[in-house]
Amino acid sequence: MSDNSISIVSRLSEHPDPIKRARDVLEWLVARDIVKPELSDCILGAEGGYGVSAGAAAVTENPEFVPDYLTVNGLEIITQRQVFHTGELGMEEVICPHCGVNVAEDNWDFLDEWGGNISNNITCPTCNNISEIHTYQFSRVWGFSNLGFTFWNWPSFTEAFINEFQQKLGVGVDVVYCRI
Repeated sequence: MSDNSISIVSRLSEHPDPIKRARDVLEWLVARDIVKPELSDCILGAEGGYGVSAGAAAVTENPEFVPDYLTVNGLEIITQRQVFHTGELGMEEVICPHCGVNVAEDNWDFLDEWGGNISNNITCPTCNNISEIHTYQFSRVWGFSNLGFTFWNWPSFTEAFINEFQQKLGVGVDVVYCRI
């Protein structure tokens, strides 16, 4: 069996004070009974996560699929720079904001500038223009930030919940679907 995740990721490469913002969002999620307040072994990682709780059904498109029966069913909070990718789902297009060329068909080395924490920008391998990574159009959506919230094996969220989440963060978000 494979695992899926949905990551809600800040559209800022360097979100200010990511640990405080993560704590604020966690308190909001716990207050709404969406996740449990204590860390547990409910994610794919050694750090632990926050298990699914009864209120999760109210924020998902398919409440009957809330994974309360799975071992891997929690929220993982990331407060370090990370590329939030789609795993097996891949990347269909990455469109340069300057030349409009799909650079996903090229070598993906252009992502090294961001991934290596060299810059928040990437250089288009076609036109050589430098742009902030969030100005590129990624089809399948990827996220690039030091603040993200990964929900393991949850069904899709309601649009209202994504909008509320975005308001809590105070910035736009990318919603990244991953399959591993």
